[in-house]
Amino acid sequence: MIEIKKTNFIFSLLIILLIGLILGYIIASTKSAVIKTVYLNNNETKTNTNQNLTRKIEKNNLTANQAVDVSNSDALLWAEDATLAGILLESETFDSEGKSNGWTINYYSKSKGMSYFVTVKNGESRGGEEKTVATPLQTLKGEMIDSSKLAESFYSSYPQDSEIISLKMYYSEGAKKFRWTLFFTGGSHTINAEI
Repeated sequence: MIEIKKTNFIFSLLIILLIGLILGYIIASTKSAVIKTVYLNNNETKTNTNQNLTRKIEKNNLTANQAVDVSNSDALLWAEDATLAGILLESETFDSEGKSNGWTINYYSKSKGMSYFVTVKNGESRGGEEKTVATPLQTLKGEMIDSSKLAESFYSSYPQDSEIISLKMYYSEGAKKFRWTLFFTGGSHTINAEI
């Protein structure tokens, strides 16, 4: 009888041990799945954050035309007849796509007889400044040729690492139209700025 009790006791211990092992395996597997899910979710978050950061950087660098779009609402709040009268590069960066993180957009209002300069920095309008002009300014009548075309023309003729000194879109009295001129250490490069 003692033998049977001893056998039952060992058998019970083995069952308890086996149940413990099975429960341990289930708990470990569940924990592993939870950790794996958290790890994957964290990696997805990091990836999404990196993608958002990339998009943000791309958004901050605008072509001149994109900068005009950003500045338009400020200009129209200043004067309903605000019309594009010039653009200046306000940055040391001007990439091969014609993008930069800094532009100043010049508007002119015939009704006010004044100019309004809107600064666009890192993809956002930073507001404008009103200035008196001595004589009425010419304003863009046709469609503007974007800075991307200037970059394409410039970088196909000159090295990518050319140091840009200044860049502007302005009305040329001699040509009787708007022009883009990019000044760099080796000289200047000019193309038409309106169609």
